[in-house]
Amino acid sequence: MKKIVKWFGIMVLIIAIIGGILFFKYLYPFMKKMKETEVVQFDKDLTLITGGGGNSGILNSDSLVVVIDTKMDAAAEELHTEVMKIAGSKPILVINTHIHPDHVKGNELYKGASILAGANFGKELWRKEVGEKNLPTEWIKDRMDIRIGDDTLTILNLNKNVHTQSDVFVYLHKRKLLFGGDVVLNKQAPVMIGVANAPAYQETLDWLPTAFDIQTIVPGHGRIGGIELIDNFKTYFNDMKTAASDPSKKTELVAKYDDWNQIPFVMSPGATIASFEKADDK
Repeated sequence: MKKIVKWFGIMVLIIAIIGGILFFKYLYPFMKKMKETEVVQFDKDLTLITGGGGNSGILNSDSLVVVIDTKMDAAAEELHTEVMKIAGSKPILVINTHIHPDHVKGNELYKGASILAGANFGKELWRKEVGEKNLPTEWIKDRMDIRIGDDTLTILNLNKNVHTQSDVFVYLHKRKLLFGGDVVLNKQAPVMIGVANAPAYQETLDWLPTAFDIQTIVPGHGRIGGIELIDNFKTYFNDMKTAASDPSKKTELVAKYDDWNQIPFVMSPGATIASFEKADDK
């Protein structure tokens, strides 16, 4: 019995050490970087705020202020303060690109505002994921176009499992600017949990440039860029598909993305490869 207790204690210690190494090497730096925010004044009416959770946008007009993704924790409160300075007494429309807490945990700050999200989630799933206080007030099934200022804003629900079961794109036609949610990331591996589907990412990234005339992309995470963000993310998925089908190339292809933000087993090349392997098994 003493030997069993001893070996159990050793195993617990080993697991704790491994967990600590993973935390300080991957999770802690990721969380620290995620809390950092940067304000980018795209033009006089469009303010982009990166970090602090998912990247966000504030679009101002004479009659309406639109907020894309509400962040989480202290950054959500900072974003809300900035939104209220801009909005004053004007109505506010919040658009959530998807259900994950880092993009929607600030919803509860926008009391009385319209909050729109993809209809495939439903209230029960949303409550389970982020709580009653962050529930949207409206659900979009397909597409909505809104004239705001001198631009037209398109809100598009993908209606299939990509990153989640109801990812939403927001596109500004005059500005040729796309908010990609977590379907488009910049130098960050995608989170491949739940319904996340690597082949569906590939299909969507192929389709996006044919659906919209894109010059600027605000990714769900990472720095703002141009159409190259889609190309780079497509290359990532193509590489991971190759790694899934040809193990002899796996080490080389995975190493290409060592400088990307990633967390082992969940948000990593390995997790993306596993998603391709799972799809091939079906």
